[in-house]
Amino acid sequence: MIARNAFKEVMRCFPTGVTVITTTVKGIPHGFTANAFASVSLDPPSVLICVNRNARSHALIAASERFCVNILSQAQQHLAEHFAVSGEDDQFQGVTYNQHQDGSPQILNSVAWLDCVVSEQHSVATHTIFVGTVHRAGHDAQAHPLGYLHGHYHNWGTSSSP
Repeated sequence: MIARNAFKEVMRCFPTGVTVITTTVKGIPHGFTANAFASVSLDPPSVLICVNRNARSHALIAASERFCVNILSQAQQHLAEHFAVSGEDDQFQGVTYNQHQDGSPQILNSVAWLDCVVSEQHSVATHTIFVGTVHRAGHDAQAHPLGYLHGHYHNWGTSSSP
């Protein structure tokens, strides 16, 4: 089996977007930075997130049975850094967001967001794969996503169509 550090170095070669996964428990919003996110199905619209079972956010998502994937824009690197280390109950202080009555926090000015209800959970090694059915979503066609590669944030720039 491959060594943990070698696996980590290989996975750092895969460019990803950067998300903040949010949820609300007992009226308090919570979030964490993640790049373990993917689409699963169009019918029904579903996505997955992978969360370490030892992380505080795991118990929060399991309790709320909801999460929102906020795909961050280039201008939101500070939020990626903030939610990567902040685990306090007041971690949304100064963060602008919307929240539907039955949804999770949607961070404003994100490239896109997907508000989900947990439909399945799968245990794999140290993590749980939460599959969420998307109930609401939105995007900003003008925003540019924040990227992550080789352990650093990247601005992918703009793309042009032929």
